[in-house]
Amino acid sequence: MNIAEITDTWTADLARLAAPDRVGEWLSGEGLLTERVRCACPGAAGLRVVGEYRATLPDAEARLLAADPADGFIREIHLTCDERPWVFAQTLIPAATLVAAPWLGQMGQEALGPKLARIPDAGRGPLEFIRLRPSHPLYLRASTVRDSTSMELWARRATYKLSGHGLIVQEVFLPEVPM
Repeated sequence: MNIAEITDTWTADLARLAAPDRVGEWLSGEGLLTERVRCACPGAAGLRVVGEYRATLPDAEARLLAADPADGFIREIHLTCDERPWVFAQTLIPAATLVAAPWLGQMGQEALGPKLARIPDAGRGPLEFIRLRPSHPLYLRASTVRDSTSMELWARRATYKLSGHGLIVQEVFLPEVPM
């Protein structure tokens, strides 16, 4: 299998992507990413909402959630260090999940991770990883909100369940992250 075959494909096997050690630490590290960014940022860590909108969910992610793709809610944020984006995070929420947990559509400047950590019945599935090339839709979305000429970006995602309703959080590590 060549690198083109393993790039742009989600995998639970991080070693398969041959990520450098420091990249692997960011992708698979324990704990809340919000807290890890805060600890790694030598200045002021923050969160900036990039967008919140209703949209059709991508087919592959809708299948993963066993959801109707037609009516979804997407939230996109940056985790920042000194106002510079370090992570682009995208949360994909099917309509049924938003009905069951309407607070997901009203988070404002609050980070999702700490909120999910406080919910007793919130469960996270295994992490999946990907090396994104410029043609991947998630790369394109992350790159529309920053300037970069990077030829690849690293990302991870996880599926969460809240009282049986799913959502996906995808986190793209931007070139500004110290890797």
